Amino acid sequence: MTGMRKPEPEPSSEPDTEPEEEPELPPVYFVTPEEGREIFDHQATELLGMSGEEFLRRWDAGEFVDVFEGPDHLKLVDMYLMLPLVRRDPE
Repeated sequence: MTGMRKPEPEPSSEPDTEPEEEPELPPVYFVTPEEGREIFDHQATELLGMSGEEFLRRWDAGEFVDVFEGPDHLKLVDMYLMLPLVRRDPE
């Protein structure tokens, strides 16, 4: 029987493989207010070469407004995102 093709199998509605398990996430750790201030101060020193207290004073004075256009803007974004470690309201 030349010219006859073998019928193709029907597509299965079941997946060929089992879904992969989600990776286990590490536990959540909530820092204390003291730990938050320490983390904030350390990052201000590492990223910007100033204490956390100096960063907050200069932030409140508006000294970093123009820096968001400069090369250090990502460092300021990092510090802005850490403001909740030292303040309830980051604004």
